[in-house]
Amino acid sequence: MKVPAVVLLILGSVHLASTDTHSLTMVATFISGETQFPEITMVLLVNDVPVEYYDSDIKKIVSRRHWRANDSIQETDLRDYVVAVLYSGMKTSLNTMMKRSNQTQGAHVYQSFTACDLENDTLSRFFIMSAYDEEEKYQYDALSHIQNTFVPEFVWSKVKSDIRKHIFSSIYQPLCVRTLRRYLYSTVLTRPRVRVIQKTEPHSGRTQVSCVATGFYPRRVNMTLLRDDRPVPDRELTGGQVLPNGDGTYQLRRSLSVSEEELRERHRYTCTVSHLSVDNKLDVNWGKTPVHPVLISAVLIAVLVLAALIITAIVLCRKRRHTGEEDENWMMDRSITVTLINWHHKQ
Repeated sequence: MKVPAVVLLILGSVHLASTDTHSLTMVATFISGETQFPEITMVLLVNDVPVEYYDSDIKKIVSRRHWRANDSIQETDLRDYVVAVLYSGMKTSLNTMMKRSNQTQGAHVYQSFTACDLENDTLSRFFIMSAYDEEEKYQYDALSHIQNTFVPEFVWSKVKSDIRKHIFSSIYQPLCVRTLRRYLYSTVLTRPRVRVIQKTEPHSGRTQVSCVATGFYPRRVNMTLLRDDRPVPDRELTGGQVLPNGDGTYQLRRSLSVSEEELRERHRYTCTVSHLSVDNKLDVNWGKTPVHPVLISAVLIAVLVLAALIITAIVLCRKRRHTGEEDENWMMDRSITVTLINWHHKQ
C-alpha cells in the first residue's frame, strides 16, 4: 500500500478540527544515494505550522518562526540526543528495506511521522508511522504500546519491546508534551497589521475591497467588514480562512466586490479586527469618512470666534480713525483761535 508523505501528514492532522486539541508533529525524511537534498531533514510542527527545522547539512535546529520557546541546556542536549537516535534508526531502517528489496544503489526515501496530541491539556494520542519509497511499513501506538508492521525485520522481541516501552514512556512522551506546552503557553502576543485595500477586477470591472490582517499571533482572530457601520452579510464576502505566514504568524483576508453604482453612492467601509494582542478593536476605514458632530461644533465655534475678532478689529480701527480726525479738527480750530487772538492784540 502506497502512502505519500503528504497523506501521512494529513492523517496525523485530522483531529485538529477541535479547538481544544493541539498537536506537536515531527516529519523526518532520510534519502539515500546522490541527490541535491540533505541526507536527512526534520521539521517540527505545532498545529500544522512549522516551528523548527533540522537537516544534516547545517547540523543544527533552526527556528522557523518570529520567536522560539526558550530551552534549558538539558533540554537542548535531550533534543540533540533525539536527533542522533532518529538519524541512526532511520538509516538502519532504510538499509534494511534496501537489502530486503535487493536494492544496492539509487535514490530511496524512508520517512517517519511522529505526533503527540493534547486534548484539554491531557495527552490523548502519541504514535509513529513510517514509510519506505511511499509504501507504509510500520505503525506504533506509544500509549497502548501496540506495534503493527508489514516487515518481519521490524518486529520487536519481548526484551526489545519492554526497552522501547520504557524509552517512550520516560523520555519521548514527556519531551513531546513539554515542547508542545511550551509553544502553547509561552505565547508571545503579536499585534496584527490591518489595512483596507482596493483593486479593480479585470473581467467584471468591479472594485474589490479587501480587509487584510497579517503578522498576528496567536491564530485566533475576529474580523468584521462594515458598510456604513453595519456588518456586511457573509454571503457577500469571500475569503475568511486564517493562513500561516512563513515566520509562524498568521494572516486573514476578507473581500467584497463593489459595483460602480455602489461606488457612486459613496459608502464608507470599515475593517474591524479583534485580537488577544490588543485591548480594543482595530478599525481601518475606506471610502467617505463621516464628520464627527464634535468636530463640526468645534469648527463652527472657531469660525464664529474668528468672525467676532475680525468685526471687533474693524470697529476698533474705525473708532481710532474717527478719534484721530476729531483730534486733528480740534487742533486746527485751536490754531485758528490762537491766530485770531494774536492778530487782535497786534491791532
